[in-house]
Amino acid sequence: MRIADKTETKLVLYDDQRDKKVGLIAASVVLAGGALVMAWEGFWEPLGVVAALIVAAYLYWRRTRMTSTFTLDREADCVDLVVTDRTGTKNWHWPLSDVETAQISTVGAQGTDTGTARPNLILKDGTRVPMRPYHAAGGQNWHAVAAVKLFLGQDLDDAPVGWITPTAFDEFFAEELKRHY
Repeated sequence: MRIADKTETKLVLYDDQRDKKVGLIAASVVLAGGALVMAWEGFWEPLGVVAALIVAAYLYWRRTRMTSTFTLDREADCVDLVVTDRTGTKNWHWPLSDVETAQISTVGAQGTDTGTARPNLILKDGTRVPMRPYHAAGGQNWHAVAAVKLFLGQDLDDAPVGWITPTAFDEFFAEELKRHY
């Protein structure tokens, strides 16, 4: 997630799964390059297979692409999550006053550790609310948690860096970082 907007009263995090698109494009370029080298050497058969794989990667990206916008608004006392995917747009809404903190979770639907991380809001009644509708491997969710914690005025005791670029994070949260550290 990247910071789309940040003011004293509002924080907007946006995700368009750009990392998945870049990964699929990079894999397609590598496959195409390998197939062209093989064709140059006289081995033409892989061109059809690689073309089919590239088309499959494109179709996969088109079918699974999703955007999510996560907004915390102090003035309206609300937290909104808007997700748009192939099935349409879905909206979730919670009162901001019910939010206690944000935290990374690796617990899956069955209650076991999945090994993939997802940022969650922790409500005052203990309910965990996902900030993203899907899990993501690696530490790419830590900055989303850090942004929410700083927006709520909390210390970053358990939020290492990860997804949002350090320059964007410093630009949007310089005041909060100075105040806390």
